[in-house]
Amino acid sequence: MEKAEFGKARWIWTDDNTTPDQKVIFRRGFTLDDVPLTAVAHIASETKYWLWINGEMAVFEGGVFRESKPGCGWADEIDISRFLRKGRNQLAALVWYYGNGGRNNSRCPEGGFIFACDAIGLYSDSTFLCAPHPAYVRSGAPHPSYLYGGDNVAFDAGLDVGDFTAFDFDEGMLVPAAEYENKVWGDMMVSMIPPVRIGGPIGLTLRKTAAGYEADLPYAMTATFSFRASGCHRGDVLDIRTDRYTVNGGPTDEFHSYNGHRIGFICREGENSFESLMYLYGEKVVITCPENVTFTDFSCRESGYDCDIIGSVKTDDPVFDRLIDKCVRTLYVCMRNNFMDCPDRERGQWIGDVSVQAPQVFYVLDDRARLLLKKAVSDFIGLRKGDVLVGNVPGDHFCEFPSQSLVAISECGLLAEYYDMSHDEWMPPFVLEPCVKYLMLWDMAGNGLVVPRNGTVRWFDHHWNSDGPVLENCLYYSACRFALRMAEAADDHRYDGFLRDRIGRLTAAIEANFWKGAYYSSDDHVDERPNAMAVMCGLVPEERYPLIRTILLEVFNSTPYMERFALTALCKMGYVKDAYLRMMSRYYNLAVNENTTVWEDFFILGTKNHAWSGCPVEIAYRYLFGITSDDGFRTVKVNPVKGIFKKAEVTLNVGGQAKTILIDAE
Repeated sequence: MEKAEFGKARWIWTDDNTTPDQKVIFRRGFTLDDVPLTAVAHIASETKYWLWINGEMAVFEGGVFRESKPGCGWADEIDISRFLRKGRNQLAALVWYYGNGGRNNSRCPEGGFIFACDAIGLYSDSTFLCAPHPAYVRSGAPHPSYLYGGDNVAFDAGLDVGDFTAFDFDEGMLVPAAEYENKVWGDMMVSMIPPVRIGGPIGLTLRKTAAGYEADLPYAMTATFSFRASGCHRGDVLDIRTDRYTVNGGPTDEFHSYNGHRIGFICREGENSFESLMYLYGEKVVITCPENVTFTDFSCRESGYDCDIIGSVKTDDPVFDRLIDKCVRTLYVCMRNNFMDCPDRERGQWIGDVSVQAPQVFYVLDDRARLLLKKAVSDFIGLRKGDVLVGNVPGDHFCEFPSQSLVAISECGLLAEYYDMSHDEWMPPFVLEPCVKYLMLWDMAGNGLVVPRNGTVRWFDHHWNSDGPVLENCLYYSACRFALRMAEAADDHRYDGFLRDRIGRLTAAIEANFWKGAYYSSDDHVDERPNAMAVMCGLVPEERYPLIRTILLEVFNSTPYMERFALTALCKMGYVKDAYLRMMSRYYNLAVNENTTVWEDFFILGTKNHAWSGCPVEIAYRYLFGITSDDGFRTVKVNPVKGIFKKAEVTLNVGGQAKTILIDAE
């Protein structure tokens, strides 16, 4: 990571930078004799900022959530030259200090903003003018779930100050910014990822309801909303939220519900117009308003991670095609500052979910998406707690699910998928020691198995009959094997003896303790998940494949998270058609329902969009169509399985470009 240099710039805010949920205006005029060819600015904020130069938006939702390293943040590095002009220039910013933490952001006790651009000699200090934006008022209850950072947006149009980005804005309300010593923000690392993308306006067709209006979005998206309304009375309240405002907990937590963000707009008399800069997620917008309010325009703009969706499939199976489309949409909406499990309940970078997402990225998104995956690796390793690899960082509500961390460092998890598909030489020396130190936290029992590690929560998958002992030992075994690979790649053999000893002891112990003659089990029940994992980590001899195949075709305990293991194991044993049939059977209801994303569960539980449910993309590209690469997807090999589709048209990322492959699979 590269440290951002701010030179003479100072952290600035109003004279109160500790009150949560502040939205502060900053302005600074400056004059240029000439416009430089490049003008790279370093910009950081606590927590989010929007930047305009000469009235044109230069950055939409800047600021990457903390942390880059423990106690440190991220800075955007942006060339602003195209927004500059000779002569008078005007910089304006709106900065939102959350003052709280969530699943994907860590609370910082002080709000702040810092800007430096050496090319034009502009640095944040007390010459910047600022003031809290008076129209952004505090929201009342209900507030968002503790899982979210930030709060609702409440905007009182009667207190609006007009266009504070304009040259002729009256600065009488503004005062010189207060300068602050850097006591809480730490170093700022240059962001690994591009700023958030914002699309053009999409007009929505409103339908009248008993409470106001509603409109369908084109598909599930994170969107900002703008409107123009007439017939308003002063004090009328327009409540804007989506169909995902209240979301149920997942399996085992289905009796709890969680609120997301909403927008509360307080009207002035007559005509009102507004665009919220805070995004909401959903497939439908729901507006509650008085009868007298009429909307003359209501639009949305999609925002999200700055990459293009490249991948698509077209076969003679329309249900399969729809399923893949939904999985790709699910992948994209679960990306922003970090990968997330879902945008409508937690937004946490759960490392088990990212392990499912990782291979999909290389097939169906452009190369910029790999930067977010690299950041996920950096977060997971760099933000560990001592020697503990926790499962959802950055964020205040981190915890250790040992099973998810083992998945991530196994041969089928985030680290292996990223390395095998990118060939990024940066990774092995970065991850080797942290992975081994984490594996050293497990003791070995007298029977040769690992002593169970509880972490924060001892969890392997939702639902019943999860055979934790077999899963834990198989995952641990696989993680040791992957660490040996990293040792070889990094040419660092300090831990080879430890790893080989653990692998040898577990090879014998898993066989002796868990093989029951027809399946692997720690007691008297059969679970497909550990049997699949035994295949994936290479413990199952080929003569047992028919026995394991039977288990994987008859037992259906897994959620979509570990369904990936079952499907992949079938494919690795050569039963690819069986994997297709199991996948389409299990995913059928999710493929044909009205949503444009895939649910958290095969039953009606949890969110209607969840990252861990997208594995059909990987199964389709890697196994059904047989598309692999040995050089980071500069080129690909294609070896489709015959007899599943008659023909297929498959588009994917090859060499940074969309490439369509016509597959004759009869």
